[in-house]
Amino acid sequence: MNARTLADVAQQPIAGSGSTDVTINMFSAQGFALAQRLANAYQSSNAVPAPFRSVVTKREKRGDDYVDVEVPNPSAMGNCIVAIETAQAVGMSITAVMQNANIIEGRLTWSAKFVIAAINASGRFHPLRFDLQNLGIIKATYKEKGSWNKQNRKYDMIEKEVEIENLVCVAWTLPRNVQFPRDVYTLADAKAIKLPVIESSPVSMRLAVEEGWYSKPGSKWQTEMKYQMLQYRAGSFFGNIHAPDVVMGMGRTTEEAIDTIDVTPQADGTYAVSVETLRTQPAASSESETKNKVVDATDVESTEKTKQTDGPSAAQAQAGGSPASSATASTVSGGETSGPLSYAQIVDRLKAADSSDALEGLRPLINDVPDPQQEAELVEFFTDLQKKFARANQRASRNSNRPSAE
Repeated sequence: MNARTLADVAQQPIAGSGSTDVTINMFSAQGFALAQRLANAYQSSNAVPAPFRSVVTKREKRGDDYVDVEVPNPSAMGNCIVAIETAQAVGMSITAVMQNANIIEGRLTWSAKFVIAAINASGRFHPLRFDLQNLGIIKATYKEKGSWNKQNRKYDMIEKEVEIENLVCVAWTLPRNVQFPRDVYTLADAKAIKLPVIESSPVSMRLAVEEGWYSKPGSKWQTEMKYQMLQYRAGSFFGNIHAPDVVMGMGRTTEEAIDTIDVTPQADGTYAVSVETLRTQPAASSESETKNKVVDATDVESTEKTKQTDGPSAAQAQAGGSPASSATASTVSGGETSGPLSYAQIVDRLKAADSSDALEGLRPLINDVPDPQQEAELVEFFTDLQKKFARANQRASRNSNRPSAE
């Protein structure tokens, strides 16, 4: 048994450390020492996969019986260091990296679930969809290792044939800046109306047989899990081709690139941004969103105009009504109420929201829109703003919770 505890490891001082606030850096003495401390803590845990544990359980034959014995894992420390460095690169927690990564032939590879989740969360595409078709019964061949050939000094490969349903799965989606039509449900529907479909390479049962996935001992490709396995593999293929930077944590997602601006340090320690920079920043919306009058939420001029023209009227202020209730109707010069706000006015108010709470208070405005198409567009814009505030909160939380030496 490994007698070391997380508390014991955490109390060990960092050699040569004179600072109380050290961040992980593989190219500095203090930063690398911190990484080693974290690796020691993780390798002593049994809540991480076996490749990252300092002691693993193996079955050994003793006499006529097989028993479980604990043996040291000399690669645990190095594997943990790799996971820590990867977590920094992709902006994830170390634990999440360890739980979603597999070490295959010396490479840290992501599980299919992680790849699909990373693609869906990137904001670059609509959530992945999977097109599954049955092309009928076929016969596929594969090679299996046979007996040892002493003369050739290698195993003989035996060719075998299997009869299977040739299921084919393709992962597909549309770019995020293209609106998904309501009547499109399949890949064929999307191609029929000339949508800019992005799709993976097809993954079939024939491919599973020929690549040896089907014939492995305990293979799930031979059970009813084959439908799930086809979708997992298709999602991985999609990520490897169309979003390798998202999966590997290189660069920023579309929303992060849009939400990020340059700031200038001030003498008093604060930061400032040029209004001219905000005005000249490229708009985040696509051509289709521009046509629908849904523009970038960082448009300073439009926000200022909203504050000047779309604020509550004096009559509403005197009545003391709540912002949500008073905003559902607009006041005209005669003091008469003209009914629900227009599409453009609701968009301006949504853009003017400076927090997730303020945005949530404007949700009732969307319910009063009479046009179903405009209501759907406003709901999509509302959701995009919610995601923007959520990403900002996550980045702030990640920066405040960054590991440091004590």
